[in-house]
Amino acid sequence: MLDQLFAPLAGLGELVLRLTLGIVFLPHGLQKMKGPSGFAGFLRQLGVPAPLFFAWLVALLESAGAVLLILGILTRLIALGLAVDMLVAIVSVRIRMAKAPFASTQQVIGWEFEFALLGASLALVFTGAGRCGLDRFLGL
Repeated sequence: MLDQLFAPLAGLGELVLRLTLGIVFLPHGLQKMKGPSGFAGFLRQLGVPAPLFFAWLVALLESAGAVLLILGILTRLIALGLAVDMLVAIVSVRIRMAKAPFASTQQVIGWEFEFALLGASLALVFTGAGRCGLDRFLGL
Protein backbone atom coordinates (compact mmCIF):
# COMPACT_ATOMS: atom_id res chain seq x y z
CA MET A 1 0.00 0.00 0.00
CA LEU A 2 2.72 2.51 0.92
CA ASP A 3 4.70 1.50 -2.16
CA GLN A 4 1.83 2.63 -4.40
CA LEU A 5 1.43 5.86 -2.48
CA PHE A 6 5.11 6.85 -2.67
CA ALA A 7 6.02 5.35 -6.08
CA PRO A 8 5.39 8.61 -7.99
CA LEU A 9 7.75 10.38 -5.55
CA ALA A 10 10.58 7.84 -5.75
CA GLY A 11 12.99 10.29 -7.40
CA LEU A 12 12.68 12.69 -4.50
CA GLY A 13 14.71 10.41 -2.22
CA GLU A 14 17.90 11.02 -4.18
CA LEU A 15 17.12 14.75 -4.32
CA VAL A 16 16.72 14.94 -0.55
CA LEU A 17 19.95 13.00 -0.10
CA ARG A 18 21.87 15.21 -2.55
CA LEU A 19 20.55 18.42 -1.01
CA THR A 20 21.32 17.25 2.51
CA LEU A 21 24.88 16.18 1.71
CA GLY A 22 25.57 19.27 -0.37
CA ILE A 23 24.27 21.64 2.29
CA VAL A 24 26.29 19.87 5.00
CA PHE A 25 29.56 19.73 3.03
CA LEU A 26 29.40 23.23 1.52
CA PRO A 27 30.24 25.30 4.64
CA HIS A 28 33.03 22.87 5.57
CA GLY A 29 34.53 23.25 2.11
CA LEU A 30 34.16 27.04 2.10
CA GLN A 31 35.90 27.21 5.47
CA LYS A 32 38.82 25.22 4.05
CA MET A 33 38.91 27.50 0.98
CA LYS A 34 39.52 30.50 3.27
CA GLY A 35 42.78 29.03 4.54
CA PRO A 36 44.02 26.02 2.60
CA SER A 37 47.55 26.49 3.95
CA GLY A 38 46.25 26.07 7.52
CA PHE A 39 44.43 22.89 6.52
CA ALA A 40 47.60 21.76 4.71
CA GLY A 41 49.50 22.18 8.00
CA PHE A 42 47.00 19.90 9.69
CA LEU A 43 47.38 17.35 6.89
CA ARG A 44 51.17 17.60 7.26
CA GLN A 45 50.81 16.63 10.95
CA LEU A 46 48.88 13.56 9.84
CA GLY A 47 51.70 12.58 7.50
CA VAL A 48 49.71 13.17 4.31
CA PRO A 49 52.02 13.47 1.29
CA ALA A 50 51.73 16.71 -0.76
CA PRO A 51 49.59 18.33 1.95
CA LEU A 52 48.94 21.60 0.09
CA PHE A 53 47.75 19.72 -2.99
CA PHE A 54 45.39 17.56 -0.93
CA ALA A 55 44.21 20.57 1.09
CA TRP A 56 43.10 22.24 -2.14
CA LEU A 57 41.63 18.99 -3.46
CA VAL A 58 39.51 18.46 -0.33
CA ALA A 59 38.51 22.14 -0.17
CA LEU A 60 37.35 22.09 -3.80
CA LEU A 61 35.63 18.72 -3.38
CA GLU A 62 33.72 19.87 -0.31
CA SER A 63 32.76 23.28 -1.77
CA ALA A 64 32.47 23.10 -5.56
CA GLY A 65 31.68 19.40 -5.32
CA ALA A 66 28.86 20.16 -2.90
CA VAL A 67 27.33 22.60 -5.40
CA LEU A 68 27.60 20.01 -8.18
CA LEU A 69 26.02 17.43 -5.88
CA ILE A 70 23.10 19.75 -5.11
CA LEU A 71 22.54 20.22 -8.85
CA GLY A 72 22.96 16.52 -9.54
CA ILE A 73 25.99 16.93 -11.83
CA LEU A 74 28.72 14.25 -11.75
CA THR A 75 26.86 12.84 -8.76
CA ARG A 76 28.50 9.42 -8.57
CA LEU A 77 32.03 10.80 -8.99
CA ILE A 78 31.56 13.58 -6.42
CA ALA A 79 29.85 11.21 -3.98
CA LEU A 80 32.72 8.73 -4.33
CA GLY A 81 35.21 11.50 -3.59
CA LEU A 82 33.25 12.57 -0.52
CA ALA A 83 33.03 8.96 0.67
CA VAL A 84 36.82 8.64 0.42
CA ASP A 85 37.16 12.02 2.17
CA MET A 86 35.05 10.79 5.09
CA LEU A 87 36.79 7.41 5.26
CA VAL A 88 40.17 9.14 5.51
CA ALA A 89 38.79 11.53 8.15
CA ILE A 90 37.42 8.66 10.21
CA VAL A 91 40.52 6.48 10.04
CA SER A 92 43.29 9.07 10.20
CA VAL A 93 41.76 11.78 12.39
CA ARG A 94 39.01 10.35 14.55
CA ILE A 95 40.33 6.83 15.19
CA ARG A 96 44.12 7.00 14.79
CA MET A 97 44.86 10.54 16.00
CA ALA A 98 42.07 11.24 18.49
CA LYS A 99 41.30 7.61 19.40
CA ALA A 100 37.67 8.67 19.46
CA PRO A 101 34.83 6.28 20.20
CA PHE A 102 32.08 5.76 17.63
CA ALA A 103 29.45 7.73 19.54
CA SER A 104 30.06 11.19 20.93
CA THR A 105 29.76 11.92 24.62
CA GLN A 106 29.81 15.22 26.48
CA GLN A 107 33.59 14.91 26.80
CA VAL A 108 34.62 13.37 23.46
CA ILE A 109 33.62 13.90 19.84
CA GLY A 110 32.98 10.57 18.17
CA TRP A 111 32.95 9.69 14.51
CA GLU A 112 29.28 8.86 13.98
CA PHE A 113 28.74 12.12 12.03
CA GLU A 114 31.48 11.31 9.52
CA PHE A 115 30.18 7.74 9.34
CA ALA A 116 26.67 8.99 8.44
CA LEU A 117 28.16 11.23 5.73
CA LEU A 118 30.18 8.27 4.43
CA GLY A 119 27.04 6.11 4.25
CA ALA A 120 24.97 8.81 2.56
CA SER A 121 27.76 9.44 0.03
CA LEU A 122 28.00 5.73 -0.76
CA ALA A 123 24.23 5.59 -1.23
CA LEU A 124 24.56 8.24 -3.95
CA VAL A 125 27.44 6.36 -5.55
CA PHE A 126 25.06 3.43 -6.04
CA THR A 127 21.84 5.32 -6.86
CA GLY A 128 23.15 8.30 -8.81
CA ALA A 129 21.45 11.68 -8.98
CA GLY A 130 17.95 10.31 -9.53
CA ARG A 131 15.15 11.77 -11.62
CA CYS A 132 15.61 15.29 -10.27
CA GLY A 133 19.32 15.57 -11.04
CA LEU A 134 20.96 17.13 -14.08
CA ASP A 135 23.13 14.06 -14.76
CA ARG A 136 20.38 12.40 -16.78
CA PHE A 137 19.97 15.48 -19.01
CA LEU A 138 23.72 15.71 -19.53
CA GLY A 139 24.04 12.01 -20.36
CA LEU A 140 26.18 11.32 -17.28
